Amino acid sequence: MKEIKPPKKKTTLTDKIDNLIGVFSPQKAFRRKMYRMANKLVLGKSYRGAEKNRLRQDWLPGGNSPDEDILSELPDLRERSRDLNRNDGVAAGITSTMVTNVVGTGIKPQSRIDKENLGIDDAAAIQFQKRAERCWEKWTPFADSAERMDFYEIQQLVDRQILENGEVIILPLMLKDKYRPYSLALEVIESDRLVTPSDKRSEKSIRSGVKIGARGQPVSYFIQKTHPGDSTLKLRTPNSDKCIEIPARNEYGRSNVIHLYWIQRPGQTRGVPFFAPILTYFKDLADYLEAELVAARIAACFSLFIESEDAANMALNRSTETTSANTRIEDLEPGMVEYLNPGEKISSFSPERPGASFEPFVDKMLRMIGAALGLPYELVSKDFSKTNYSSARAALLEARRYFRVRQEWISRKLCQPVWDMVIEEAYLRKELDAPNFYTQKQDWCRTRWITPGWAWIDPLKEVKAAQEAVDNNLSSLADEAAAQGKDWEEIMEQNAREDQKRKELGLQKPQKNNDSKLDQKLDERKELDNE
Repeated sequence: MKEIKPPKKKTTLTDKIDNLIGVFSPQKAFRRKMYRMANKLVLGKSYRGAEKNRLRQDWLPGGNSPDEDILSELPDLRERSRDLNRNDGVAAGITSTMVTNVVGTGIKPQSRIDKENLGIDDAAAIQFQKRAERCWEKWTPFADSAERMDFYEIQQLVDRQILENGEVIILPLMLKDKYRPYSLALEVIESDRLVTPSDKRSEKSIRSGVKIGARGQPVSYFIQKTHPGDSTLKLRTPNSDKCIEIPARNEYGRSNVIHLYWIQRPGQTRGVPFFAPILTYFKDLADYLEAELVAARIAACFSLFIESEDAANMALNRSTETTSANTRIEDLEPGMVEYLNPGEKISSFSPERPGASFEPFVDKMLRMIGAALGLPYELVSKDFSKTNYSSARAALLEARRYFRVRQEWISRKLCQPVWDMVIEEAYLRKELDAPNFYTQKQDWCRTRWITPGWAWIDPLKEVKAAQEAVDNNLSSLADEAAAQGKDWEEIMEQNAREDQKRKELGLQKPQKNNDSKLDQKLDERKELDNE
């Protein structure tokens, strides 16, 4: 008979570690310490950020897709972001600062067709460009389908909606109103109306109101007829909860829906509000400020305390008069003399609210909010008292770099598509002469968008820098004028008219300052800055 051997015991990781450290650790405490060290060596992470020890056991971020992370929580993020912009002064100020610096009075076009590709001369190109800009100016006041805004006000609304809600939907409509110079009009829709119909929620290709194609491209959008939060309009409008499916493009490839949002992850279908990463910071800071304010108000209501060794008489002599709200009346009058009973004394009350740590704490919170949003502390708090000229200039230049990115994005995503539609309609109405328009549409619609400029921080220095950049072919008059939000052609034409007027009136043109005088003024300014 064969000898039956017992099954071999499987060696576990614990057994291996015990064998490794057993001969070196006779004491239990030392043995446990050695066990932890050996376990860390065997199972340790290459990245400490991926450790799953007791200090990081509650850090469980998950690994969901962009839509899985965003879509279920998007309504709450939107509502809280809008609440901040309604009721929080800091958040409302940041939004207004962003809109003012990014859009301002409007991002305006300069037609710059590609005359080389089109095969036309300078005179024909200039003539077309001027006519195209006139068509744009004629359409701009009628840009809004609701007849409340011009196109530059729409730009402001779009930027504000992207900040508050994370996205905005624009429908290009063709209206037949006789008073409109062109049929094109834009309908701006709040993102709450982009929803999945109740009878289509089982379809996996529809994600929060957007039907997705095989490549992840939007195929169609489902727009609810009324805002889901407008209960009054729902009562008056039949079938107000129904959605209208709008194809993303028409049969000619033109966009039926302009859906604008910043894409942060591949495959992201909807946009996230600007304040999403720091909503809790805003809320905590607002609650802290309210608590300090209430504490200060309460502390200000107490002027004096009277101490007495006779508690019974103290209770009998206190004020019994009350207001209509059943609040006890205790008052002091100027010049009043009050005699105290034996054993009573007055103690003053000097509350220290807010405390010494209040201002540093609030400043630190605002700096953290600014860092999360990509804005310097000075623009978040509107406080330049803590910075000198150099640091303030560095902060503003960094902020302007960020504003430029947003300006270019709006120019590409909103302004250029709308310009293409206006020029196309003007061409179809035979107001523009553009041979082979559809085969060379990109060349005919080529445009430069002039964003609002910013005031110079130090005009004397920056004017000299701009002048030298143009003189040394490092820049151009067009670039320098665009940096100030101006059109270089309008500047030159205005200068020519002023020169002609001076000649008619017999006036001399002001002499330019020579370099030595300019350098002298710069030296004087530098001395003032150093002082």
